[in-house]
Amino acid sequence: MPKPLKKPARKQSTTPKRPSSAPNRRAAQLLAEHLEQAETSSPPWKAQPEPVATPPHGDPFEVQFRARMAELGRKGGQISGAKRMDNLSERRRKEIAKRGAAARWAKKGHR
Repeated sequence: MPKPLKKPARKQSTTPKRPSSAPNRRAAQLLAEHLEQAETSSPPWKAQPEPVATPPHGDPFEVQFRARMAELGRKGGQISGAKRMDNLSERRRKEIAKRGAAARWAKKGHR
């Protein structure tokens, strides 16, 4: 019977094994840094919007076009609101009105 072969010795790594909690510590550190940065900077939704490029005010077509679109938007909003109220029951209209009144009175500084 042949003699069994010995397995070669396993080489030891020169870098030490990192502890199992290291990823958790790093994640906690990253979260703390992020929160600290978030507290010092303003939120993106409160940032000043970039100015919108508007056409020259002297263009008569653009002025008329904008005026007409604004008029149509107002008219559509008025019609839609009236039709919606026609389709609602009196009880539902009262509920909506009460909720609106409560919201107006709840505003800070409203007299």
